[in-house]
Amino acid sequence: MNYSVYHIGINSDLYSGYIGISKNPEVRFTEHKWHRSKTNLHLYNAFKKYKDQIKLTIIASNVSKEVACFIEAILRKEDNVGWNIAKGGNIPPNPKGKIRSKEHCKNISLSKLGNKNPMFGKNIVFSDEHKHKLSLSVPLLKCPHCSKEARTNGMKRWHFDNCKYANK
Repeated sequence: MNYSVYHIGINSDLYSGYIGISKNPEVRFTEHKWHRSKTNLHLYNAFKKYKDQIKLTIIASNVSKEVACFIEAILRKEDNVGWNIAKGGNIPPNPKGKIRSKEHCKNISLSKLGNKNPMFGKNIVFSDEHKHKLSLSVPLLKCPHCSKEARTNGMKRWHFDNCKYANK
């Protein structure tokens, strides 16, 4: 896959601003704008202060992941340089799909029991009108093989390609 190294800043000085790696820098720039307060406080404050003055500049494009990490590592040798909070040269780890021990999973489960659960004690009751609107929002489907009509979940499982009349 081809990566790009990009710079976000108000001028072309590479030692200020933010340096990052992405497969699609334009999309990543937009993500930085909208998700700025969640991860990088330096970048959040910069977008808040400079608003429309901030521009995206591509430093290198169509390079391998290793080369992109190397360029970023050269430009961000340590933490808290420019608007970066971490030193460059690596893509942050993604916790999705991480294998956790049974003890760790048990601790997470225990930490969300009872009144520690954000939904604890809340009784959500939908009105009949709201329930009716919800049922109307789910499309009614018709199987082309047996002409049965129903809502999506059961139809996808038992009809269309899986219909018992499909091959007859």
